[in-house]
Amino acid sequence: MAFSLVGWYESIDSATLADIAALLDQHVTTDGDDILVPAWASNLIGVYAGGVSITGAQISSPTLRKSLILDVSPLNSNAEPLFPLPFVNRLDSPIALTPGEGLRARVSEGGAGATANVVLAFLQGEREEPSGGEIMTVKATSATTVVAYEWALCPLTLTQQLEAGRYELVGARVESAGAIAARFVLPGSEYRPGIIACDAIGDTDGGIFREGRFGKFGEFEHTFPPQMELLSASADTAEVVYLDVIKI
Repeated sequence: MAFSLVGWYESIDSATLADIAALLDQHVTTDGDDILVPAWASNLIGVYAGGVSITGAQISSPTLRKSLILDVSPLNSNAEPLFPLPFVNRLDSPIALTPGEGLRARVSEGGAGATANVVLAFLQGEREEPSGGEIMTVKATSATTVVAYEWALCPLTLTQQLEAGRYELVGARVESAGAIAARFVLPGSEYRPGIIACDAIGDTDGGIFREGRFGKFGEFEHTFPPQMELLSASADTAEVVYLDVIKI
């Protein structure tokens, strides 16, 4: 099984923790501030929280409220990801959630007025390791004009032809002017595996989302390569993507 990236965004003016709205999503059910935990991906394996004036963030659900709500730290004190990347990595100690329950993000901020805040959660079923073959990287581009703070579909054009066959997607890097995060649409898969993205070519996340370190994203045929959904803080018009793949 792969994993999915889901998120919340809202511009708020609140010095105390407040729920923010779930991003509209085609592959999971959302209801206001709630993202309903899918049965096929009910383990929380990572969290990112960012905003130019963010001071606190939590992930909560009925299951978590029975013990301890997850206080998110470190935080990304910028509209776009900073590097080294402030990121809560729970790959080795997933947090079990209850399928169907509402997952919420809470944020506080210290701006003079309302400021934009984004929280992202990585949800996994069972971790699936890459097959162990040779990892190759292929560059792709898109010239899609996106809407800020929405998951925007960006068709990708590969800059090289893939040899005929089936491939595993085992990592990625995405660069775009206002990029926050990106996730991939794989034909036939219910998952939307994703990464924290980069807004400059020199940004480095330490490789956590590259070359199988975050597990297997999914599979695709060479005739139907992945497409991308970008979450950006601005109306970007050009996207660059590097896909780590293994031919199987």
